[in-house]
Amino acid sequence: MDILIDLHQQAEINQARNHAAQAQSVAEQLRWELDTLKRKSDSLTLACQALWEIVRTQSGLKDTAILEKMRDIDIRDGKLDSRITPRVADCPRCGRKSNASRKDCIYCGEKLPAENVFEKC
Repeated sequence: MDILIDLHQQAEINQARNHAAQAQSVAEQLRWELDTLKRKSDSLTLACQALWEIVRTQSGLKDTAILEKMRDIDIRDGKLDSRITPRVADCPRCGRKSNASRKDCIYCGEKLPAENVFEKC
């Protein structure tokens, strides 16, 4: 009887070790993805700052101008939350509504109009 209990316990231990190894693998993958996103975010922040400094220097605008514009864009969806919420787009061909983050209508395949220049990328 003790042998059966030992075998069962060993199987449970092995299963726990496998789960732990899988969890560690997932954690490492997520850490890598987070590091990649952080590098991309830092690069975009640097690019935005450089662009703003060029525009500010050449136009004479003040920092309040960009802050006000950021607030105006943020509030378009009715929430001041520092996020751009995907909008709903009407297809120019079939008239059905589709998530505007898509490039093409899911119903008829027509190209959806972009709301801003970054949606065209």
